[in-house]
Amino acid sequence: MKYILIYGFKSIIPKKRLHFNRKLYGYLDSSNFGAYNYFRKGILEQGSYERLGKGIVLLNIKPKNLIKFLKSYKANYRIFKVVA
Repeated sequence: MKYILIYGFKSIIPKKRLHFNRKLYGYLDSSNFGAYNYFRKGILEQGSYERLGKGIVLLNIKPKNLIKFLKSYKANYRIFKVVA
């Protein structure tokens, strides 16, 4: 069974939105002026996912710890079960 997660914010400052997206999806980090590159894993790296659009994610696992993360940022979200 798959799940569709739709999330959004009423209003959020760009710095906090960047921090949210980095924690959720992960990001590429570089050090020593780009000599070394590291990929920092996000919360969604624990299971497989597909990003369908802006604020829409298709998950293959039940999003238990993801709900706590969304609540900590006061995000509006809805989760739907998809039978495929």
